[in-house]
Amino acid sequence: MIQKKDPARICANCVKGSVVAVNNDILCSINGIVTPDYSCGKHRFSPEIISYRNKSNKCIECKHFIINYEKDVNGNHEIGLCQLFSVREFNGSEKNACSKFVKKPLGEVKTKVNPIGKIADI
Repeated sequence: MIQKKDPARICANCVKGSVVAVNNDILCSINGIVTPDYSCGKHRFSPEIISYRNKSNKCIECKHFIINYEKDVNGNHEIGLCQLFSVREFNGSEKNACSKFVKKPLGEVKTKVNPIGKIADI
């Protein structure tokens, strides 16, 4: 019989920690800045990590998905393209994520695609 492994007790999946976008370290409310693999006695699993197995990720949640704000007509901000694979635009909330999926950081700078095709910060 195959036994399921429990997720590791590290700061990267703790409720008390949040990712620092500059260098991917964790800002812990107890210990300050720590490495993602650090763990302390006050660790509490994040509900997001626990329910991660049941969730189907979409392209719009990936950091490689670029939203095109200029072609968005209804204000949903779901039309864009993938930096890795796509040259045509699609609705990121409808398509399931690929094997290269990386979750967007919470404080990510929003970008848009210019008509020329260059990426610009908003």
